[in-house]
Amino acid sequence: MGTLSAIALLMCGGGDAEPVVWSLRSPQSRHGANLLLRRRRRLPSPLSEEEPNFVLLLVLIFSGALLTPSPVDAQISPLQWEVRAGAFLPMSDLTGAQGFEGAASTAASFGVHFVLRSGLFSYVAGFSEHRFGCGARCGEAADFVSTAWDVGVRVNVREEGIIPWVSLGASAAVYDAHVGAGGVATRESSDRGWGYEAGAGVLIPVRGPFLLNPGIRYGSNAADFASRGGLGTRYFVADVGFVLAF
Repeated sequence: MGTLSAIALLMCGGGDAEPVVWSLRSPQSRHGANLLLRRRRRLPSPLSEEEPNFVLLLVLIFSGALLTPSPVDAQISPLQWEVRAGAFLPMSDLTGAQGFEGAASTAASFGVHFVLRSGLFSYVAGFSEHRFGCGARCGEAADFVSTAWDVGVRVNVREEGIIPWVSLGASAAVYDAHVGAGGVATRESSDRGWGYEAGAGVLIPVRGPFLLNPGIRYGSNAADFASRGGLGTRYFVADVGFVLAF
């Protein structure tokens, strides 16, 4: 049988070594093969060289999985009960009603609504209560409570996951005024007045059937007091809805 030979390229001293030919039966060839094996064991593996990129890829994949709604989170029940709380922010002075003309103050707002989702549309019905005052700049100091029945529709950007929406609705409101005159508070109520609201927000799944629904709405309303005339308001409401999906 002919003599077998091997070419071993050994890197010594940081420089390129010349090819050396040994017989596989000679002591020199066995020594060279062992040296080559030891040098290959010291070389970094290709996975080690790419390990930072590989770890980064795993992090990105895991993050994407967290941000993508799971089938459980994505399926939001079409029937929801919503309690909203926030601030009533007047955008203009109170006008029209004698003695109640002046700057309105910021106060609390809350409401309760039922929501029925159908595709990209949500139909909303319930009531809202806004509180505000009219102080030193008014003819008479008064605190107001506006209670309104609301109906409206929200247009949803998508059907699953985190859902931005815009809304338009109508309201029928009654104003109760607690008027302070000479240290004695009297109560006056308006007729039912009509108005509208337009807004936007985002529906955020939290856990199980619970969701958050922050939003902002612009509205206008007017109602008549029998002895004073019509009272008009323009306002923003910034609030958060706490939603239970059935």
